[in-house]
Amino acid sequence: MGPVQNAARVVRDSPRVSRDFRAAAGSDPGSHREVNEDRLHCDLSRGIFAVIDGVGGQAAGGRAADIALMSIRTRLERETGTVIDRVTEAITIANNEVLRAGVSRPEWRGMACVLTIVVVEDGRAIVGHVGDTRLYKVTRGGIAKITRDHSPVGEREDARQLSELEAMRHPRRNEVYRDVGSEVHDPSDLDFIDIYETPFEPDAALLLCSDGLTDAIASTKIRETVAEFAGRPDRVVDTLIDAANAAGGKDNITVVYVEGERFAEARSSTVPAKRRRRARLGLVSALTVAVALVAAFAALRLRPDWRASLTRRLPGVLAERSILVRATESIAEALQRAGPGSTVIVEPGEYHERLLLRTGVRLISRVPRAAIIRLPGDASEADPAVVANGIQDAEFAGFRILGDAASALGTGVLVRNSDLSIVDIEVSGATSIAIDVGGVSRPSVVASDIRDNPGAALAIRSGAEARIVHNVFMRNGLSTSVGETLVIEAGARPLLSGNVFHGAGRNAPGSTGDPWRPAFLRDNWFPRP
Repeated sequence: MGPVQNAARVVRDSPRVSRDFRAAAGSDPGSHREVNEDRLHCDLSRGIFAVIDGVGGQAAGGRAADIALMSIRTRLERETGTVIDRVTEAITIANNEVLRAGVSRPEWRGMACVLTIVVVEDGRAIVGHVGDTRLYKVTRGGIAKITRDHSPVGEREDARQLSELEAMRHPRRNEVYRDVGSEVHDPSDLDFIDIYETPFEPDAALLLCSDGLTDAIASTKIRETVAEFAGRPDRVVDTLIDAANAAGGKDNITVVYVEGERFAEARSSTVPAKRRRRARLGLVSALTVAVALVAAFAALRLRPDWRASLTRRLPGVLAERSILVRATESIAEALQRAGPGSTVIVEPGEYHERLLLRTGVRLISRVPRAAIIRLPGDASEADPAVVANGIQDAEFAGFRILGDAASALGTGVLVRNSDLSIVDIEVSGATSIAIDVGGVSRPSVVASDIRDNPGAALAIRSGAEARIVHNVFMRNGLSTSVGETLVIEAGARPLLSGNVFHGAGRNAPGSTGDPWRPAFLRDNWFPRP
């Protein structure tokens, strides 16, 4: 399928994202690289997926990929204009910001990236593409490469002048003639971004990847892996990355995999009779093995030391359990029932309650950003919505925490003397602080949106450590006289990297003598108004 020219616009003012699909993503530095300059994005709730491969070396490529990812997320999540407009503008903004940053520091000069992004909505996939990352579509009929490589070797492969294997082994396979960040572009530049539109049927799958995968394994191997693990996206991703590493792993390897709700069913219905016979033979073998395991287990009952050793080797399998919370139920009650090693999975809906996180418990929104937490009606403007106090090894992921005139919110997430991961959350409407970290705490806050808060976006108190990476901070400190976005006290030990701070000056937090300040200024992005 050829690219859709930018003049062919799809008119739709309010895109509607279908959530009737499953997805998984993963990235690995490979067997020969110490630094991973690939980046990925997998937002199931919005239907936004991306693979970005940095170019530049000495971590400059990773910096370019970080800037591009933040630019793309910021534009795509602002759902104004048609999908094609949003995709085109997102990549153009990313290009110009990477170029601007590249001339600001000598060690970043010449950095760039290549990328493929997909927005899925209403049974179709809108694709924006620059470089030699790829998008494949897998159907009952086989696998098709949707994007074309902007590289001399890729062009020859697409023209069938080279076989896939010859292209994979070609000494110039990593050269590209089009990238994001080398020269200024405008959204109307027709020779910069390839825009594609392809149907995304319920019985199809999409796979985005960097060249670390496609330079190592052929498309037939990709198709076979997808077919074998249909219905288990995480297994598809892990198996492909392992296969690329086994084939040499010379480059960073990134895979984002999305499958329709009926893809696994369609694959199982087309299994040839010969494979079904092999499956029956496999079942007989499995039953034989099971009988042997039963006998071995009986023997283990007579050898307590062996059984104890087996138990210690498999603690996750033996201890982990999941609790599902439906929209009419209480998250707080589920947390009370959950023991260490449990995962509390929350269905989409609004939950009016205050949550106390627990040690060893993962609290996850099944659909990212579709579970909304508001304080109950009797809460005051000083109350926090989510509290982590004296806990370890916990995770809080995928929720929106909201406050407004009808629902007070003092602090979004309050962390005291705790070690936990906070991933892919959104906090809006906090009148005091969106995320407040104090005491002897060591949390990570990753890939989250902290926006439209009357109070400060983030506070890190004296004595606390915090890893704050790849987040977007926008329109915070709205009610303070100085527009205070960050509060970092003397004695705090933050790591802030890869974040986007809209409306926060580079001199906003701390003082010039703070040891964390040089990295803060170097490793984050401060877009101009």
